[in-house]
Amino acid sequence: MVVNNELNIARNKAGQVVLDALAPTNRLKNMVGAGSKGSDLNISQIMSCCGQQNVEGKRIPFGFNRRTLPHFVKDDYGPESRGFVENSYVSGLTPSEFYFHAMGGREGVIDTAVKTADTGYISRRLMKALEDVMVKYDGTVRTSREILVQFLYGEDGMAGEHFEKISLDLVTLSNDDLSKKCDFLYGSDTSEGLRKIEKALGASTRRILADESIRASFIAEFE
Repeated sequence: MVVNNELNIARNKAGQVVLDALAPTNRLKNMVGAGSKGSDLNISQIMSCCGQQNVEGKRIPFGFNRRTLPHFVKDDYGPESRGFVENSYVSGLTPSEFYFHAMGGREGVIDTAVKTADTGYISRRLMKALEDVMVKYDGTVRTSREILVQFLYGEDGMAGEHFEKISLDLVTLSNDDLSKKCDFLYGSDTSEGLRKIEKALGASTRRILADESIRASFIAEFE
């Protein structure tokens, strides 16, 4: 792990030299900077140094008798024999570097395939389990057998797909300003605060808040 960290630092430093040397008009640098595709690591590997190759989170293991490939002497723990690729894609890899790089790349392909299958299957099971859950006309969330899941969709009645980013300068506001801007209940009569909440959340919530038990728990939650 220590050797891996040191070799990664060497790769990053070599990559930084290339990044600093690239002109601001360089197309690849612009593409990465804009967030369209790629990363600084990709630029580093193309033009500077591919770096250490890993299999199962470790440097290339000994696959033959006390060595990684027949090209190396036995018990060679140096960077080159354990999978450090000092060349870039532009300069071209040596045969042994190419072989190690293919080992690391194969693991990446397999990981991607496995993770895609796992997440797809989990998503399918979730959708199958929740296919009878729906938001009813009174604002509650229930199953097809009318089992109550939530009194209010998402606990706040707001649809996540319609949210927009709203900046709220909490740090710069004084306590009084914050209270005026955000507080429904403090500093005002509870019934007045509830009226503000009801107005904000709409008619479906008024029907829910009419239930005394829900109303009491709602007030307790705010306080």
